[in-house]
Amino acid sequence: MAIREEFNKRVAEINSFYEILSIIELENPRISAHKVDGENIFETQLQINSSKIDTLRSTTYLLLYNLIESTIYNSVVTVFDEISDKGLKYFDIIEDVQKYWLNNLYKHDDKKKKETIIETIMNVAIQLFNDTIVLASNEINYGGSLDAQTIFATAKSMRIDIGNVHRIYDKNKHGQTLIEIKRKRNWLAHGEKSFIEVGSTSSFLQLQETKDYVITFLGEFIISVETYITNQHYKRVAV
Repeated sequence: MAIREEFNKRVAEINSFYEILSIIELENPRISAHKVDGENIFETQLQINSSKIDTLRSTTYLLLYNLIESTIYNSVVTVFDEISDKGLKYFDIIEDVQKYWLNNLYKHDDKKKKETIIETIMNVAIQLFNDTIVLASNEINYGGSLDAQTIFATAKSMRIDIGNVHRIYDKNKHGQTLIEIKRKRNWLAHGEKSFIEVGSTSSFLQLQETKDYVITFLGEFIISVETYITNQHYKRVAV
C-alpha cells in the first residue's frame, strides 16, 4: 500500500542522514572535497566543531516528526481514497468514519461567515445523497501536536483496531519519545530554541534509540491501518 511505500522511503531518508551523523560524531571529524579548476585541483576541508554537530543532531527531530505526521496523514488519506475508489457513499460507511468526515468537511471557526457556513451545509447535503465520500481537504492539520495519545485518538475516532500497537507500546519508551520529538520540533519550528541548544541535549546513542522507537511504533500502526483497509472495517455491515 502507498502508506508502507511512503513510510519506507522516508525511513531510508532518515537512515541516510543518520549515516552522515554517525561519521561526524567521530573524533576530530572534517569534510574534504576536491574542486577542479581547469588543470588545477584544489582540496577544500571543513572542520566539524561541536556547534555544527549539535545543529545536525537537532535536525533529526524535524525529520522524525515529519515521519510521524506523514504516516498518520497518509493513513487517513488512504482510508478515504479506498472509500472513494469503491464508490461508497455516506450511509455505506460506519458512523465513526461519518463523523470524522464531517469534522474534516466543516472545521468550526468562530470567524466563519454566514455564507461559508451555508455553503458547507449545501456541500454536505450534496455529498450525502449524490457523491462518494472524499476528504474535503488534503490538509489534515494537527498543528504540531502529534504524539502517541493523539495518534491513539485518531485511530479510535475512525474505529481502527490498534491492539497490536498497544501490545508493543511502552509509555516510557514510545510514549515519552513521541512527546519529546513533538516538543523539540515545536521549539525549532517556532524559534523558541536554537538548533544548537536543542541538539546539545542529546547524544547520538539517544538519537538512535529515538529513531528505533518511532519506527517500531509507526510500523505497528501501519499494520493496523492496512488490516483496517483490507478488511473494509470502514464499511457499514448490512443488517
